[in-house]
Amino acid sequence: MASPFGVLVCLLIVLPQILAISSPIDEIAPLKTCQFPCMTEVNLHLFLHQFVDGPNNPNRNEETLLQASFPFGFGTTIVHDWTLTETTNSRDTVVARVQGVHVQAGLTKPNRWYTTHNIEFQQGRFAGSTLQVMGITAGLESGQWSIVGGTGQFIMAQGIISFTNHPASTFEDGIKELNIRVRFTRDITQAA
Repeated sequence: MASPFGVLVCLLIVLPQILAISSPIDEIAPLKTCQFPCMTEVNLHLFLHQFVDGPNNPNRNEETLLQASFPFGFGTTIVHDWTLTETTNSRDTVVARVQGVHVQAGLTKPNRWYTTHNIEFQQGRFAGSTLQVMGITAGLESGQWSIVGGTGQFIMAQGIISFTNHPASTFEDGIKELNIRVRFTRDITQAA
């Protein structure tokens, strides 16, 4: 039978070796930041205002670059600079601008507009940040766009924008109600 002194000596010799095998040295120091990106989710409710291109619309916020002669206007390309507000009133404060292009991508169906754009926030806590968005738009009463990236506060953004054509829409102001659900990596260098 071992004496208490013998057990103590054995533990003092063997215990550091056991600990060294089970933990690499760099894991012994406490971590000061997240090991994995810290994700944040935000839900925004905004209204998109589209003033369509046309000779009788001086307030338009889109312009046709290419008018194609294919069936259904396949290939027609329009650049846009739509506005986002917090209400259906287009004269309210512009929270963000939706800048990009939409292309008539349907050769067998009318109104199959593929759109890709950046949403650049101008007001509020996300001012200066952007979301990169793509999807199908016109011709649908409701639908979804994918959020495929972001900058500023929206680092590594992903998410979905659900849209519906709002009943207050007119020919001059096509209003889409947007529900934006975005997940993004919190900038841990600013959070620390």
